[in-house]
Amino acid sequence: MKTQLDELTLALTVGLDEGKDGKLLVYSISPVFNKESKNIYEVIRTIGMTPRDGRSKANAFASGKIVGGKAQNIIVSKTFTKKHDMFSYLDVFYRDPKNSTTANFIVFDGPLKDLMYVRLEDKPRLSVAIRDVILTAHVSKQTTKINMLDFRRSSLDRAQTPFAPILKVHKGDLVAGGIALFNRQRKYVGSLSQKESPYFAILKKNVKPATSLTFQTKELTKQKEYVSISIEHGDFSYKPSFRNGVFHFDVRMKLGVIVTESTTYIDMKKEKKKVEKWLAKEIQKQLESIVKKMQKYEVDPVGFGLYARAYEYKPFQKQKSWPKAFAKAKIDIHPTVEIISYGVLQ
Repeated sequence: MKTQLDELTLALTVGLDEGKDGKLLVYSISPVFNKESKNIYEVIRTIGMTPRDGRSKANAFASGKIVGGKAQNIIVSKTFTKKHDMFSYLDVFYRDPKNSTTANFIVFDGPLKDLMYVRLEDKPRLSVAIRDVILTAHVSKQTTKINMLDFRRSSLDRAQTPFAPILKVHKGDLVAGGIALFNRQRKYVGSLSQKESPYFAILKKNVKPATSLTFQTKELTKQKEYVSISIEHGDFSYKPSFRNGVFHFDVRMKLGVIVTESTTYIDMKKEKKKVEKWLAKEIQKQLESIVKKMQKYEVDPVGFGLYARAYEYKPFQKQKSWPKAFAKAKIDIHPTVEIISYGVLQ
């Protein structure tokens, strides 16, 4: 049966939040194709027992039948993720084949109404702007990116735990940065900051396109100066072992970097080995700090459990809870840095 586009309401973004009375708030953002309309998109908010119930009620407000198969973003407020198992509320997106499982899964830092009713000047439709901001921040390693299918896959795999990018509104504009961490019950337990996100990407072996880092040189030059580098490529080795009832991971990485900025007058060529050793030490400290934070939260978004299962299958299978075993694991990280270019100045 033929259906005209203007007879449909395409829900490009779906949002879930909790109201003051504990009831489920379901938001949807849809483009408006009517030439006579002043708005290029409409926001519908309903109160329902489940997301499906909320959509059914939204049809009473929509200008056309709501269709969810073109959804680009599924957004859940941080407050909501702290209280509820996400699978209970995301079930309809996986169960109904008409829904899209390639939509981005995003955690919003704040009440969802702050996002849904924001007015962006000189920006595309809100749904497109959200998608573009997340993608750009993911490429620059300020956050990560995960779709609904990958979120489900990592949630069901006992060797890892799920994660998601964080989005917020700051001074009327969209800002993506940081990573939300979920436990085995698919509840939010903590986050990695925007500054920590590039190091999370390194642990995930995701250094391409180039990963940019900036370090203060006080330990190297005794002055408050800075050096910025761009990691162009990396070779990684994760070797697990099981000794005395504890998992051990020997993580080694060789990083090829380009010096992209330097506010210090240190002679990079003469002091090459010294600078490389210092950079490796700084990267090691940051990576170890992130791993300790993940162990504190008892989450494994990096997927250390995947290596444990592959190389130490029998002891891995005996673990009742991999996150708890990971929290006790001994993880030694040994990065080495090679400066492959100093820029065009030298």
